[in-house]
Amino acid sequence: MFTFFRFLSLCLCILLNISAAQAQEDPRFNISINFEDGNAPSVNKQVKQALPILWDRIITQQARPSVPGNIRAMGLLRRVRPQQDGSNIQFNPSRVWALLEKENIPHMRAIPSFNLRIELINAFGGSMQGSESEILAYAHKQADILGIQLKPNAPLLAIRIQWLDDIQVQLSARGQSRLSEFSETRNLDMGDPFIQLKRWVVQTMLRARDAYVWQAKVVVDTGGAAPVIAPSSLHLLIEQKANLSEQIALETALKNDPRVQSILPSYLNYRSREYIVQLKQNDDSWIADWFAQRGMIATPNAQGWLVH
Repeated sequence: MFTFFRFLSLCLCILLNISAAQAQEDPRFNISINFEDGNAPSVNKQVKQALPILWDRIITQQARPSVPGNIRAMGLLRRVRPQQDGSNIQFNPSRVWALLEKENIPHMRAIPSFNLRIELINAFGGSMQGSESEILAYAHKQADILGIQLKPNAPLLAIRIQWLDDIQVQLSARGQSRLSEFSETRNLDMGDPFIQLKRWVVQTMLRARDAYVWQAKVVVDTGGAAPVIAPSSLHLLIEQKANLSEQIALETALKNDPRVQSILPSYLNYRSREYIVQLKQNDDSWIADWFAQRGMIATPNAQGWLVH
């Protein structure tokens, strides 16, 4: 009998160890906070400081500005652990997912993972291997901040950048991730072009990450009415030179259109601008005519619309 109970105990321990190994903690929910001048703020302040970092990792770019500012951070806390020159804040995933689902905030439940490859081609068709390695190393450093895992056995995300001339490059992405393949011509700013290339690579990684947004089940009310279609958002890239007043005028006109709920700039410069446009209805068929009336050409692409 004693041997039998020992055998049962051993089996139970093995099962518990297997379960613990399978239920690995999500690293996105662990936030390290460093204290300035060695002065530790209150736990409440530490948790409030860590929460926006968590949101940046698990909430889509489009939905990030819509997160309520009055969320009680302490209610999402699991534990606080002291560490050298700071602390580690760990949030409770189940509470966080429940909150985001209740607020209908688009987010990524599973950690998006990619096998990232960077290819740089100069204007003469030659490979720029040194710069490729530099940008790839930068992307790996940014992965944790973005809530992304980069590993060899993950779906391929290949980003290719080819110089067309001194100021124009062709940016394209392909692979086996959920991100649709695309190819876009972009203009470089004055100064170090690799700073801008790094930013574009990060933006592409975020596009690929957001393609893994968690889909809730569609619920139809008991009255038999059709489910309400949530407002959609679209990515808008404008490749046209414009001074500040011209940019503001165009943004204001688009924002005042009755079909637009909000417009959020994600990147601005003299030659090109990127926006996330939230629509009131799930229909963007009017975009081409809207820009045509202003002497511009808008064409749909994998991410949204490209405007010249």
